[in-house]
Amino acid sequence: MTYDAASFGAPGTDSDNQRVIIHVKDVNDEPPYFINRPLPMQAVVQLNAPPNTPVFTLQARDPDTDHNIHYFMVRDRTGGRFEVDERSGVVRTKSADPFQLDMEYVLYVKAEDQNGRLDDRKFQSTEEERLSIVGGKRAPQFYIIISVKAKSFADREIRYTLKAQGQGAGTFNIGPTTGIVKLAKELDFEDLRQPHVYSLIVTATEDSGGFSTSVELTIKVTDVNDNAPKFELPDYQAHNIDEDIPLGTSILRVKATDSDSGSNSEIEYQVSDSHFIVDSSGVVSNSKQLDADNNNAYYEFVVTAKDKGEPPKTGTTTVRIYTKNKNDEEPKFSQQVYTPNVDENAGPNTLVTTVVASDKDGDSVNEDDFDTPDSPDDLQACGDGPWVPDNHNLSDSQESSSESDCDNSRDGQFVIEEITGVIRLHGKNITLDRDKYELNVTAVDDGACCEGGKSTTHTSTAVVVVFITDVNDNKPVFKDCGTYNPKVEEGAANGSPVIKVQATDDDKGVNGQVKYSIVQQPNQKGTKFQVNEESGEVTTNKVFDREGDDGKFVSVTVKATDQGDPSLEGVCSFTVEITDVNDNPPLFDRQKYVENVKQDASIGTNILRVSASDEDADNNGVIVYSLSAPYDSQELDYFEIQPESGWIVLKKPLDREKYRLRVRASDKGDPITSADVDVELDVVDRNNKPPHWDHAVYGPMLIKENVTVGTIRETYKLEATAQDKGNPPLVRSVEVQIDVVDRANNPPVWDHVVYGPIYIKENMAVGAKVISIKASSGIKENPVVFYRLMPGSTAQTNKYHTFYLQQRGEDGYTWADIKVNHPLDYETIKEYNLTVRVENNGAQQLASEATVYIVLEDVNDEIPLFTEREQETVLEGEPIGTKVTQVNAIDKDGTSPNNQTFYYVVDSPRNEGKDYFEINMQSGEIYTKVVFDQSQEKVNMRQCVGGGGGEAFKDHALNWTLDAELVFTPQV
Repeated sequence: MTYDAASFGAPGTDSDNQRVIIHVKDVNDEPPYFINRPLPMQAVVQLNAPPNTPVFTLQARDPDTDHNIHYFMVRDRTGGRFEVDERSGVVRTKSADPFQLDMEYVLYVKAEDQNGRLDDRKFQSTEEERLSIVGGKRAPQFYIIISVKAKSFADREIRYTLKAQGQGAGTFNIGPTTGIVKLAKELDFEDLRQPHVYSLIVTATEDSGGFSTSVELTIKVTDVNDNAPKFELPDYQAHNIDEDIPLGTSILRVKATDSDSGSNSEIEYQVSDSHFIVDSSGVVSNSKQLDADNNNAYYEFVVTAKDKGEPPKTGTTTVRIYTKNKNDEEPKFSQQVYTPNVDENAGPNTLVTTVVASDKDGDSVNEDDFDTPDSPDDLQACGDGPWVPDNHNLSDSQESSSESDCDNSRDGQFVIEEITGVIRLHGKNITLDRDKYELNVTAVDDGACCEGGKSTTHTSTAVVVVFITDVNDNKPVFKDCGTYNPKVEEGAANGSPVIKVQATDDDKGVNGQVKYSIVQQPNQKGTKFQVNEESGEVTTNKVFDREGDDGKFVSVTVKATDQGDPSLEGVCSFTVEITDVNDNPPLFDRQKYVENVKQDASIGTNILRVSASDEDADNNGVIVYSLSAPYDSQELDYFEIQPESGWIVLKKPLDREKYRLRVRASDKGDPITSADVDVELDVVDRNNKPPHWDHAVYGPMLIKENVTVGTIRETYKLEATAQDKGNPPLVRSVEVQIDVVDRANNPPVWDHVVYGPIYIKENMAVGAKVISIKASSGIKENPVVFYRLMPGSTAQTNKYHTFYLQQRGEDGYTWADIKVNHPLDYETIKEYNLTVRVENNGAQQLASEATVYIVLEDVNDEIPLFTEREQETVLEGEPIGTKVTQVNAIDKDGTSPNNQTFYYVVDSPRNEGKDYFEINMQSGEIYTKVVFDQSQEKVNMRQCVGGGGGEAFKDHALNWTLDAELVFTPQV
């Protein structure tokens, strides 16, 4: 745009012009539209398309510059078979199910401009479009047929119209401005209501009443191969076809038609079964010999008719051909070689196996006499039983003599029942002294299947190899179990070797093969050891902590299981000693010791007691204290420390204001571990140096309210000056603040600085009093004190509040009762060092501390536990005194005799095993008291284990079972 500027003054004034550019800002006011061509939208999906296979891509445009197009599926008529990518518009398969041939799957889709909001819930969008997806193949889709153009000599816009002559009205339309002729509905060459030639008149007319002209447009429709061949019948059948007909015999004829034209309607046939062929006229013949004994005497296959279109289409029908049987098959055993197993101790009439033979012709299978090289006489097998289509003859190729009767017996080890095919051992005495026996069995048909079948009979033979198997009658035994006393160092890595155990089994084969496993202890989560099931190598399954829950000894039970069925087991229980490692350094009960010492303290005075604990055992936990002066070595001339008690003792009069020492607590382990703590001792300084105030400001200082001189105030601030008598004298000043209170205030005073050692039983009840202690307040007129039991940094110093303090008044004093708060356990912690703090009730509360040393005494509070439940086998006829098994129990008490165990059999009417077995009180070995026979099949016995010599006797009962296995001695 250009505008002019002019002056309205005198004539001849100047004017000028200026160009202005106006930018029009786009407003999102246009809806999106699909640009997919052709329309309607159509696509094809492969029948076996996997998930995420692209099928179609939606494409939309929006004239607005800030459009944000998203694609959506509005309605789904496919049952969830497809999905639409919201951003790309790609339509993909969703499920893995195959698609059906020629089935149409319909989706309704749209595109939204999500920057073009209409209201709070709607956006500008396209109309819903229908997307048609067909499984397999579909004919090509026409959408633009032809484009016509006309020229206006008046340079006017031209409008096009189209009119059909004769049939075909509404089949085509024309773009009024583009002249593009499009298909308005689908064409079907085979529809007799639609012509194959369309005659159209296209008229071009100028705008504004101009001229018009017309042209004739002829469109010819050609056939496409869109019809599949169809058979006249859905299935075809032929009956009573002899199975032995010559090759190439015509059996039946099928016929299919195709509605298409030309080569699209020409048909050729194919069959799905290689036994048959079909010619161009649909005649089906056999190409192989038929067999009525297979496929239930009939053949079922598919004949396919395929046209010659491009691409070709097919149709199918089912053909069933029923055959007539002939006696042309021999009996066949279910196996050519049978390999049953028989136990070495099997008795007469024991079942060996069952052989099965059948004839595909449907004949009954009868017995036939036969000879074998080792048995020249005939063997007649007789017997009753349910009928099955297989009768048999048996020959023992390992025997050299035979006899025949109808009792199914012969001079050998085996007989067969001709009707059932059951092979058994003889009813006489049996001696199976070989590793295997080979038998020949023959089956003969009777030809009763069909007419003329008896003129020819057929036979077949199978081999039965009977393997004699070992009986699993020996359990694994740990012969050296009593010598196992392994040790493992605490802190050893997981998987560290412990011991190699070995069990032997006198059985053969798999019955003598042993595998090892760990038996989990009662009430135990997980196993602390693991064992190689093949080699018996026992290794740790955790890192042991002797001072923790593991303790000094850990019991382990290894089980050896043979591979028999059912399997037999043997166990070995032993104790693994966890040897101590000096892995815990001493730990002081304070991080730093600070104490005030009177200047005039006499030599030999106990100044301060330091205390440290060590969780290790034996010498690794024994603590020795030593003293050093890292800041001034001369300070060691004033003090010494008692190596075992930790008391710091004065050995020289004090002449300094402060001493800084360091105490080291060392254990006696190898290597030695230690811990250091600093000790600060503050004393009154002597005037042998220039004055030096302990503090720059003193106060608040507390004085009595009844001071007699001067005016009484709540607070006094003074300046004190110290001057020595040197030449020249030296002077220093300090500010002192004095607060007036109503009473004097001194720190509390304990009756004893150290209480103990105090010996208590580990089973002392929760809430029971351990000791009563007392301290005075230090203020004569105010005896009130407050006690507090200080938690330390270790379990031995009350970190977990094992003890608690209860305050009470008695005879004008306040006492502190130390009581048990949690159950004690000697096997876990043996002694405790407690620190009790007392504070008075002065205006400035002062405090002091005392130490309570508690030592636990072991009691017989652990119940001995059996390591596992036992189930054992005892053989019939074993002499009295035969060892059956050995049971093992463990008592976790910490001292002797509380942890000693002994065993006994429960004397109770319900304990039937007491009359049959006895137990060694010390070792736990169980022996028989009687000779068992086959009438005693099962005996239950209950035995107990007791803890010996303890104050409170503990026992634990265990039910277990002894199974008496029946062993039969062959009669002579």
